[in-house]
Amino acid sequence: MNYKHAYHAGNFADVVKHILLVQLLNQLGQKNKPFYVLDAYGGRGLYSLSSEEARKTGESRGGIQALMKADTEKAPAAIKDYVEGIKQARFTYDKKVYPGSPWWIAHHVEKNPDGGVRGEAFEAKATEYDALNYQLHKLPIGIHHRNSFEGIAAVIPPKEKRGLILLDPPYEQEHKDFTRLINLLVASYNKWPQGTYALWFPIKNIEAVELFYKKLKRTDMRRQLVCELNIYPNDIAVGLNGTGMLIINPPWQFDNHAREILRFLQPIFKVADAPDLTPDSATNVRWLVGE
Repeated sequence: MNYKHAYHAGNFADVVKHILLVQLLNQLGQKNKPFYVLDAYGGRGLYSLSSEEARKTGESRGGIQALMKADTEKAPAAIKDYVEGIKQARFTYDKKVYPGSPWWIAHHVEKNPDGGVRGEAFEAKATEYDALNYQLHKLPIGIHHRNSFEGIAAVIPPKEKRGLILLDPPYEQEHKDFTRLINLLVASYNKWPQGTYALWFPIKNIEAVELFYKKLKRTDMRRQLVCELNIYPNDIAVGLNGTGMLIINPPWQFDNHAREILRFLQPIFKVADAPDLTPDSATNVRWLVGE
């Protein structure tokens, strides 16, 4: 895989990640108390699906384009909210735009002006930070040229006491990155054990993922939920077999909502020439630790 995100914007993994993010934000917003949201790997904020990178891979066809063609009348609420958000972004910017995680956070803040939600995004790479700052500077989200490993420790615990840290790193060296991210999660959890942490990860090397799970189970972090959606079986070598998200301290009943979301999305993202995957084998929401 090429980890420059412009190649993958709007693919099935991006869509799943952002719908689960919408579900987390909606549930955190149900309590009449302020909360803080940080996207620790902000990226560019907005991506063009007509760009050379996006057209080269064509990955959005199996993701956002497939979902926007699907019948979502009976979809879970988070999927409907997500679809409406896409329509708003395309009306505001361009019909070929795909909004990244910082936009979804800012969109939630805009929709809830009295909700006491404070959003921020970090981006360490200078060119990506410049693009993020330029594209989203008018939206209600703080944007910082900052590295997540240093930055998260500096902003937690937030003054709001409640909140979500989203981590969506590029995974350029999978085994090494998994270990570094576990260390980052443990350090953050030890400083702010009440926080909710959501870590996106690719499913393409099942041995690396299983080792990642084993290491997580050995930590002192309680209430670890894993959400997986596969479009190819794990024994087939492709660029990306599936997408996963680890949530530490998810809101109450988030697991049930995530299960419903993934089961709805699975047939939409089904690959025509892939071996048949049933909803039971393609989607998996389970507790690694606690419940």
